[in-house]
Amino acid sequence: MAFIEAIAQGIERDLAHLKAVSQNVSNVNTPGYQAIQSFDVALGNNQTVAQQNISSKYGALKDSDRNLDWAIASQGYFVIEKHGQLFLSRYGRFHVSSEGWLTHVSGGRLVGDNGAINVGSGQVSVSEQGQVFIDGQQLEQLKIVEVGQVVAGQSGGLYSFSGPVTDVQNTRIKANSINVSNVDSGEQMTHMINLNRHVQSLQKAASAYDQMMNAGINELGRK
Repeated sequence: MAFIEAIAQGIERDLAHLKAVSQNVSNVNTPGYQAIQSFDVALGNNQTVAQQNISSKYGALKDSDRNLDWAIASQGYFVIEKHGQLFLSRYGRFHVSSEGWLTHVSGGRLVGDNGAINVGSGQVSVSEQGQVFIDGQQLEQLKIVEVGQVVAGQSGGLYSFSGPVTDVQNTRIKANSINVSNVDSGEQMTHMINLNRHVQSLQKAASAYDQMMNAGINELGRK
């Protein structure tokens, strides 16, 4: 029975890995998307579980014709305030709300060193060092941070986080540009093929074991 349980747990882990790969592949063209890494972790007592984290690799930059599309060309994430909570994002698509807030595509507000940024009705621009200007006058400094761990993805390109938060010292921002997904489609397809093969091999092992047990039971029945 332990053999069958081990096979069932192996298939369950593989299906969790496949779900992560499927999500990555479906977001290969999603701006700012950070790929999910799924792997096995041994917990002791012969128990192994599937665990996931967010890839720390950053996606490339793509030019845009919007002056409020801002890409991070260095380490770090934008900080976005939404519903009283702080989130992270590498998807720097913003607009100015009717109340003058620099607003993220998710609906949250972009955060600077002094909190959420309100630009009023002036002309907005950003420097390579992350300084926000209104009509040529500096208003605020973008808050670009690294964190202990980026966790579950939220809608609209937002991510939760945990652990220590540190400001990125050598921030580089590029206007009229967007960070693209960091998913390597070729790598993900290879993972998917290998996982499918592993699931099939486990299913065959379970079937062979079942046939062996049935043969043994039948043999005992003849005696």
